[in-house]
Amino acid sequence: MELTNNTTAVSNPTNLANMSTADDWMIERDEFWKRLDFVQQLLTILIAVFTILGNSLVIFVTWKEKCLHQPNKYFIVLLAVADLLVGLFVAPFLAYQLGVEFERSESSMSVHLCRFMLWIDTFALTTSIYSLTFISFDRYLKISGPLLYKSRMTTSRSTRIISVIVLISAAFASYSATPQSRSYGIMDTGSGSCNLHTDFEKSATYYLMLTIIAFFLPAVVILIMYAFIFLVAHKRNKRLERGELGQTVINHRQRNALRRDMKVIKMLLVVVGSFIFCWGPWFTWTLMFYYYPNIVEWDSTSLSYWSRLIIFVFIASTLPLFNSLCNPIIYVCLDETYREAFRQLFRRQDGRRQQPSTEMRSSTSTTTI
Repeated sequence: MELTNNTTAVSNPTNLANMSTADDWMIERDEFWKRLDFVQQLLTILIAVFTILGNSLVIFVTWKEKCLHQPNKYFIVLLAVADLLVGLFVAPFLAYQLGVEFERSESSMSVHLCRFMLWIDTFALTTSIYSLTFISFDRYLKISGPLLYKSRMTTSRSTRIISVIVLISAAFASYSATPQSRSYGIMDTGSGSCNLHTDFEKSATYYLMLTIIAFFLPAVVILIMYAFIFLVAHKRNKRLERGELGQTVINHRQRNALRRDMKVIKMLLVVVGSFIFCWGPWFTWTLMFYYYPNIVEWDSTSLSYWSRLIIFVFIASTLPLFNSLCNPIIYVCLDETYREAFRQLFRRQDGRRQQPSTEMRSSTSTTTI
């Protein structure tokens, strides 16, 4: 059949010209795709490096500074660990996979490595979103009942909650790494050179479940919790302004504590907003791709159309990695407690560097005398 079609095409000059034109635009599209893959590979490596540095600093300063040894800060550490996993594993694997696809290598990765990529990909995301979800609930407990918060949220209780979040994320990630899930990974770590599945319908079912459980439902819960937080904080501020709570020293302390809590809430809102902004396009694109395949004009021969589509997919697939880089920057810029902790850490490091030089100058002066 193929031979007959080729013979007919060659015998017809019009068909031959059409084939030549089609080949030209496809070559240009593939070249553009290869260039963008190379850019994405370099960008992914840079994101991985700075993600590792930023989140490692957050974890280290929380462990080093006693003022950060609080139950609510442990949830931020869990979020930083999840982002650190993205920098250590997910981003490098994606960069490696882009390199394999860029070189058009026919060699495939080990099935065990592919399964691990699927697992760590899903685990890092679900841990991040569940951490953000419980952080919003924790902030609501702190604002709605500040006097009871310390008795409600103890270190042992926060440790148990973190263990539950990790177990749920690990269970969901383990399911995604099984052949029955038909998963390609959240960041498509199972596609390309690691393509394990071809059942389109079952993959669509999995990604619908993933998007609801790991993105839309937690995002709705987070937004509702912060709406409640602002309502409680607004009512308390009004009562303070009207003097209904009196002007005692205790109420003055409550006012200062409320202001500090509102600053922390603003920081966490920026974290949640960046998460939705960075992950929303990717999940939306994934659902549209599986449930509305006509969204892509596969028969289009327009180079500009394919260029726009490729650029959109490039942005949508890079933003989630960028989100793991943003969180530690947000902590440093907006959280006063973390800013002060970083200042103290760097001051001590500067003091240790200056101390040897001071001792050296002192010994030199003594020798001269």
